Order: sequence, then structure tokens, then C-alpha cells
Amino acid sequence: MKVTDHYLKSLQPADKRCTVSVGDSLFLRITPNNARSWVMRYSSGGRVKDLTLGHFPDLSLKQARQAAHLKRQELNLKPSAGMCLKDAYVLWKKQKRGHLVNFAEECSRIEHYLMPTLGKVKLEELSAPLTLNALKPLEAHVPTQRRCLMCLNEMLELAICAGLMVHNPCRKLSRFVGKHTPQNRRYIPAERLGELFALLTEEPLWFHCFVLWSVYSLLRPTEAVSIKWSWFDGDTLTCPASVMKKRRPHRVPLCPEVLGLLKLVKTLRKHRSGSVWCMGRSGGTINNQYFACWLRRSALSGKLTPHGLRATGRTWFKDEGVPFEVAEDALAHVTGSQTERAYLRGDYLERRREIMQRWWDHLFAAYVSCCSDTVPGQTIIKAISGLRESKAEPPARA
Repeated sequence: MKVTDHYLKSLQPADKRCTVSVGDSLFLRITPNNARSWVMRYSSGGRVKDLTLGHFPDLSLKQARQAAHLKRQELNLKPSAGMCLKDAYVLWKKQKRGHLVNFAEECSRIEHYLMPTLGKVKLEELSAPLTLNALKPLEAHVPTQRRCLMCLNEMLELAICAGLMVHNPCRKLSRFVGKHTPQNRRYIPAERLGELFALLTEEPLWFHCFVLWSVYSLLRPTEAVSIKWSWFDGDTLTCPASVMKKRRPHRVPLCPEVLGLLKLVKTLRKHRSGSVWCMGRSGGTINNQYFACWLRRSALSGKLTPHGLRATGRTWFKDEGVPFEVAEDALAHVTGSQTERAYLRGDYLERRREIMQRWWDHLFAAYVSCCSDTVPGQTIIKAISGLRESKAEPPARA
């Protein structure tokens, strides 16, 4: 049976003092009055000695094993297997899972750049020079290098809190890695949206719809592809907190023309699915990088990114005199201090309806001027023509 903290807690005291071996000459001593102590047994000068390391459960099984490992090193005994960086990584994953938006991305970065060279290094043997040498191949990629170092420091600080090590040798290493100046995402002014739509002439109908949706909704790329039919309620889309970067729900007001566009999209689905943009391979949801890859192959490569379209919309809002808080809510940004947000619970949804209608009118005028002669363009224009007066019916839930 595997010895765990839960198993050790379940043990009942006996009439006499007893010990439970957990391996490597480490024992849990249990007295009749239920006092539980960690004892390390070792040989010195031909005599067997017992050294008390601490009490259970104040000192967990993992902490006791690490303490015994360090004590053997201190006594110049043959040390048993101690905790390595990979163990600290396991702690980090338990702590961050569910709380980090890009958890999978961070894990992939750690496993690719840190674990191959540092994963098996004992925590007490980890040093600043060793870490710098491991990060040296990333000198040409400063953002990745600094991100890896940040995650490494988080792992080591957690290891200190867990009692697996005494100090963090990499705490000040950020002074020795390259400095990074963030670059804003490439964007084009709203007056030049025609340059984007002009590239759609040879693309299929569903992609025309998706680009119009991405520009109108101002959602982040991952959020834009994740929407489901069940999230629609009349002329409002409510994105749950689980898909939003800021981990709070976000509502998008839908003008009649956009509702008509979505009804057209519903007729293009390849199979029954809860996702709106199930246009990928085998009918699955398209990849959140599909739009970005398409732009990199187009004439706008290096001039525009999907995330940059949010800057296009935000700049247009500013030029149109939209109030700051209203414009920021349209982009699902967090504004104000923590105290202000505790009292201001609204999201200016009704005020944003008129603004989003004006935004649609602007971008669709640019689309019509470029794509009205194409078959997809004519299909879209026909599907949404006259809908503002008749107030388009919302797409039925799947």
C-alpha cells in the first residue's frame, strides 16, 4: 500500500509506542497519547541513532523526506533521493490550475524549455549560474526567457513555502536577462478597413461571416471562436466568465443586421454542434489562430493582427466621442479601482447598443464597397437587407 499523508492520519495509536516506516530509514513514531514524530535513523561510530525531525502533521510526508535528505547531507551520510525541480513543478501546477488563464500555454513553455535541463536537478543543488546556462538558448527570445524565469521563481517560492528548500537562488536573476520592450499589436485605422475586406474576394462565405463577426464583436481571438448558440438571449450574447480573459461574464449587444448574419451562419453548419463557428476540419470549431495565420499569408502581413482589430474599434470609439467607460466595457476591459468596481456593477449594455449599431454601419459600408460583386458578398447583403426596420429575429438556440 502506498504511504500517503491521508493514510498516516488514519492510523490509530496502540497501547505501546510503535513506528511506521516510510522508506530510507525514515519513520513516523506514534505514542499511546497519539503524539506523532518524524524520526530519521542512522549509524554513527558503530551505534544506531534516532534523530527527531519534527511532528506530524505539522511536517508533511514530503517535507519530512526532504528534511531527512538535507540532514543526511549535513551529517556527511549517503543522502537519499531528495526533491527535484520537477516536484516543485507539480506543486506549481496544483496551485495554478483553474486560476491561470493561459495555464496550458505556461505548462507547455515550462516543459519545453526548463524541464529537459533542470527538471531532475535537486532543489538544494539549483544555482543561479546553472539556471542562466539553461536559459542561454533563449537569449534571442527575450519575452520567452523572462516568462520562463518568472515561472521558475514562482515554483521555487512555492517550494520554500512547502518547506522543501530554504532560499531561492534565482530570485534576482531577472537583472541579468535581457530587457524586453513590449510591442503593440499591429492595427489599421477604421477608415482603412476596406483593405481587409478587399482580401476576402476569393474566400468562402463562412469566412466572410467570421471576419465581419470578429470586427464587429471586438472579442479577443479565442473568445470570438468560442461562442455557442446557447449563449444567445434575444438580441444579446452573454459570454461566460470561463472563456473571458478577465474571468467575468461579458455581454455583447447585437444589432439586427448581425442577428441576420448569424442566422445565415446557422445554415452553413456542417453538423449538429453547439458551437457557432464549427467550420473546422471534421466540422469542429475553427482554431483560434486561423484568422491570424490567414492574415500572415495576406498582403496585410506585418500590418494587422486579429487582436489589433480591437485597437481599430477602440480608436474609432474615441474619435466618435464615446465615453471612456462605455468604450472600455465594449472591449471587456476592467476599469477603475477595486473599490469602484465593487459598487459599479453595470456594463452600459443599453448605451452600447446604439454605439455598436453605428460601428456596424461603418464597417459594413467598407465591406459592401469591396465585396458587393462577389457571390459571398451578395449572399450576405441579401440576408441582412432591410433587417434594421423589421428587427431581425434572434437565431434560435441549438
